[in-house]
Amino acid sequence: MNVFEFAEQNFAIAFAVVVGIGLLQGVIMGKGIRSRFPSLKKHARAASIILLTLFSINAVSSILKFAEPVKISVSEFSVPETIEEVLFLILNLLGINAGLTAVIGIFVSITLIIFLKFADIHQIPRYFIFVISCIVLIAALLGKFTDFVPTTFQILIYAFYQSGITLGIFLITRRKESDVLSGLK
Repeated sequence: MNVFEFAEQNFAIAFAVVVGIGLLQGVIMGKGIRSRFPSLKKHARAASIILLTLFSINAVSSILKFAEPVKISVSEFSVPETIEEVLFLILNLLGINAGLTAVIGIFVSITLIIFLKFADIHQIPRYFIFVISCIVLIAALLGKFTDFVPTTFQILIYAFYQSGITLGIFLITRRKESDVLSGLK
């Protein structure tokens, strides 16, 4: 019995674990955003709604890409002869030829990479986010470069994970500044 069969047999536990991991990752990133950008605490409602929108779009585009990955076969590769062919090959390899949602997803991803570099997050949570992100990256690469096609259950698991991240960030960033003395300074 492999991990996926075990998870399908215990789907309630699997969904709870995946949502918990997503929530934890979202909470860590939300706390990092709040500590890195303390002015967001004063505009918590607007900032959290903007972040909720961006991360929701990112989650939907990621789920769609995970559900139906664009397959790349080594037999289809040819040596590019023009600059346009080189750029087209790079766009296909990176998977950014899918339109506006891909651009928003890439923006959110790059912002997170930059944010994780400069955010005040302790080492253990930073490694947690890195390890989970690497696991998700490996799953995405398997979908892109192999004949792996995710099942409905695996797509649902991924959707719950992405929803957990989005909800975790939203719940942390929506809190207003609670320091009463900050208005006196």
